Amino acid sequence: MGTFAYRARNESGGLVTGEMEAETKEMVYEHLDGLGLLPVGVSEAKGDAFSLNKAFERFEKIRQDDLIFFTRQLQTIVKAGIPLISGLKALEEQTESPKLKRIINEIHREVSKGKSLSDVIANHPGTFSELYVSMVRAGEIGGVLDDVLGRLIGLLEFQMKTREMLKTALRYPVMVVCVLVLAFIVIVTFIIPKFAVIFKGANIDLPLPTKIMLWINDIVQGYGTLLFIGTVLLVVAWVAYVRSKKGKVVWDRFKLRIPLIGQIQLKIIMSRFANMFENMMRAGVPIMHTLQIVSRTVGNEYIAEKIIEISAKVERGRGISKPLKDSGVFPPLVIHLISTGEETGSLEQMLREVSIHYDSEITYSVSRLSAWIEPILTAGLSVMVLFIALAVFLPWWNMMGAMKGGGP
Repeated sequence: MGTFAYRARNESGGLVTGEMEAETKEMVYEHLDGLGLLPVGVSEAKGDAFSLNKAFERFEKIRQDDLIFFTRQLQTIVKAGIPLISGLKALEEQTESPKLKRIINEIHREVSKGKSLSDVIANHPGTFSELYVSMVRAGEIGGVLDDVLGRLIGLLEFQMKTREMLKTALRYPVMVVCVLVLAFIVIVTFIIPKFAVIFKGANIDLPLPTKIMLWINDIVQGYGTLLFIGTVLLVVAWVAYVRSKKGKVVWDRFKLRIPLIGQIQLKIIMSRFANMFENMMRAGVPIMHTLQIVSRTVGNEYIAEKIIEISAKVERGRGISKPLKDSGVFPPLVIHLISTGEETGSLEQMLREVSIHYDSEITYSVSRLSAWIEPILTAGLSVMVLFIALAVFLPWWNMMGAMKGGGP
């Protein structure tokens, strides 16, 4: 099996290029002929040669709005009854994202070979999540792919909206903190050393802020290299730990306990859990498989472990509301509504109510977070400026007082 690059012309005379995996060139010609294309040339692709474009392909990312646009167009094609093969070809021509265009081209080639859409997109986990693949597969099996794609669009749009809200709320605080840290480093590295010689040579009792600044300066000057290396090693060790299975669980559990931010994250997780759970159930996915998928898409390893435990209890016939309560992480409102849904046979509707409730809660909490962050940052900035001012100017006032006191 090798990779062959081909050039062919379609019915309108347009040139079509691409790559295809096959055992021989003859098989490529046969496949192109079966697609109604006139082969112009086929050659074996040279995969060993270094390509700058291919090197950068690894770092390309598909934007969320591009994926939403693709899903919306795909829904239109399915709803209109257009053959999937020709529809995918049209989508490839309309897509502006280079990476998404290449992926659609691969999907088109594989679907043309008779593979299902869900099986093909499963080969691109970096673009299509497990939730996306499972819902498409359920839609294909149930013959309701257009409805499933519509629900997927809603999910993707909600995720993008939530992410943008959090980015907007945290952008200003992050910028301010970065500027404060940079300013402190510049002051300690370049400004304080110039005053240190004068202050240490003066025969006066230095105030506490100045002593602290001089102490920090001595540490930076004497152990700066060791501090830098130690900081780098600490960051590397922390990143490695957080990426481990145990580290992810510990870190994600800690994030839920951070004041203000932790509550917002929990609300986002609850909304995502209910929204995905509802959509998977409406798509006809079995509840056990649904819980397994939802556990990998809530975005928190600690909650994911709890959902796996819930799944095991549900499998033993304990229902879902009791295991939810026993987990100790789901709010009473979620447990109450899901319990009501189980008892009345309206679980999907209750999950929808949970999702709607937390959607509105997220919007309110993010706006409240922004209102809290500004005064906190202002107070922190004021304290830092006051500390630096006292550390620099108090010794000068003391020196001037000593000079006046020692005069004739």
